[in-house]
Amino acid sequence: MSQLSDFQQRIHDVIPLTRAMSAELVHYDGGQLLVKAPLAPNSNHQGTGFGGAIYSVAVLAAWGLIELVVADAGLEGNVVIQSGGIDYGQPADDDFFALCQLPEEQAKAKFLTMLRRRGRARLELESAVYCGEPQLAPAQPAVATFKGRFVVRVQPDAPSGDDSGT
Repeated sequence: MSQLSDFQQRIHDVIPLTRAMSAELVHYDGGQLLVKAPLAPNSNHQGTGFGGAIYSVAVLAAWGLIELVVADAGLEGNVVIQSGGIDYGQPADDDFFALCQLPEEQAKAKFLTMLRRRGRARLELESAVYCGEPQLAPAQPAVATFKGRFVVRVQPDAPSGDDSGT
């Protein structure tokens, strides 16, 4: 199994809501994560995307991206959301997807350095939610934009990775 399919199974096991939402991890390349969800199980009484489902997919993209980046760095940590908010620009009237990208390389390096040195670090991320077929460069405007702060703590007795700061 690939890293993404292993992680997909893990989130369905530890976050049952993701299975009920039929959330699916579509793409991860070390710098961005794309997560999709069908409209049908995530719709509201008006037949558009339920706000809580849109929020959940946006948070999942950000949280999942950090989980994968921490694992890629050879670390084991607990990732939790500290704060977050979302702006809904327009209704989601089709299947939707969230795309979260890491900030510039310098912010990623600083985050991983802090995590290695202090055993904890924070990272602010933004996820954009779009309708339609999942794509890494959406042409249409986002239907919602999530911004959140996440905290990671290295698990005691977990590998600390190398100290190169990458």
